[in-house]
Amino acid sequence: MNSSTIVGTRDYFGFERLHYHPRSGAWAGNIASTLRAAGQSAGGEPDAAAIAGYLSGERLVGRTVLRDVRAVPPGYALVQTAHALDVEPAACEALQGDLQALLRASLQRVLDSGKRVALALSGGLDSALLLGLLRELDALDQVTAYILATGMPDYCEQDAALELAAQMQARVKIVRFDEADFVNALPLTTYAVEEPMFNLHPVAKHLLAASMAADGIEIAITGDGADQVLRRDRSANYLPLCHAIFDAQGVTLHPPFVDAAVVAHLLAVEPDPNKQCLRDIGARLTLPARLVHGPKRGRLAPAMNLDALLDRERTRALAASLDLPAPTLETDTERVLWTTLALILDHLGATHTSA
Repeated sequence: MNSSTIVGTRDYFGFERLHYHPRSGAWAGNIASTLRAAGQSAGGEPDAAAIAGYLSGERLVGRTVLRDVRAVPPGYALVQTAHALDVEPAACEALQGDLQALLRASLQRVLDSGKRVALALSGGLDSALLLGLLRELDALDQVTAYILATGMPDYCEQDAALELAAQMQARVKIVRFDEADFVNALPLTTYAVEEPMFNLHPVAKHLLAASMAADGIEIAITGDGADQVLRRDRSANYLPLCHAIFDAQGVTLHPPFVDAAVVAHLLAVEPDPNKQCLRDIGARLTLPARLVHGPKRGRLAPAMNLDALLDRERTRALAASLDLPAPTLETDTERVLWTTLALILDHLGATHTSA
C-alpha cells in the first residue's frame, strides 16, 4: 500500500509560493532557495517551453523558468511518496460569514501584533475600504498610509489618495519616485519575483516596500487579492509576485482579502467581478461615490526606457538558444518580458545565458 506525507500546501489563489526539485527531493518557498536546498550552486538549463508560456501569456501550470525546479500549483499540496515528490489537490474550505466582520478581524490581528504597521493607499476601492475599516476600528493613529507618487500621467493616484486620506483624517507619508527609479529598481524586483514580467507595475510594489522597510515598518496592509478572489482568478500571475517583493525587503505583506477566513467566505458565495460586495461595504463606510459607484480602473505602468538594461543582440542570441522566434522588441510588453527574462536567468545562473 502506497503512503504519502504532505510536506507543504499552497493556498487556493497562490499567494504563498512553494517550489520543489523533483530529482533531489528538496523544496522551499522560492526558486533560489530550492536550488540551494538541492545542493545546486546554479540553475542548470532554462525550461524553454515554460519560458515560451510566460512570453505568450499562456503560462504552463507547475513550471518555472528552470527545468530542474517545479512550482506547486495554487490549491495543491506537495506530498512526499516513497519514491518522489508529487502534487495533489488540497482541500479548500468554503464557509459563508459576515464579510465586513471578517475583514475587520483580519485587520485587528495585525493591529494587535505590537509591530509597526502601514497601509499602502492608492486611489482605488480596495485600499480605501481598508482605510475605512481602520477608521471604524479607531486605529488610524496606529497606521501610516503610504502613497506612491510617480508624476506619470494616468499612473499617479496621489491626488485621489490624498483626498481620501484627508476625508478619513489619516496619517500620510508620500514617497516619490520617477521613471529612473523604476528602471533602476527593475533588477531587484525581477530577482525577487523570479519570473518574466510583462509590465513594470510590480516595481511600484518594490519601491513602496523598500520605503516602508527603510522606515522600520514591519507589516504592510494592502488591498491586493480582492480582484483575484472575487473573479476566481487562480493564475497566480500577480499575487505571489507582490508577496515575494515585500518578503525580499523584510516586510510582511498582509492583504486581508487573501485572509483564509475571507477567502472561505467569498468561495461560498457567487463570483463578484464587479465587486458589489465591497461597494456595499464602502457605502456603509461612507466612502466617496466615485469609489462606491464608479468603474474599476486598471493600473499598468506606462512604457519606460529600458535601454540601460536591454541588450538587443544578446536578447536575439538568448531567443535562438531557446529555439524561440527572434523578438522584434517593438512593443513595451515585449521589451519588459525579454529584459526581465534575461535578468532572472542570469541571477539564477542558468547555463544558456552566458555572454
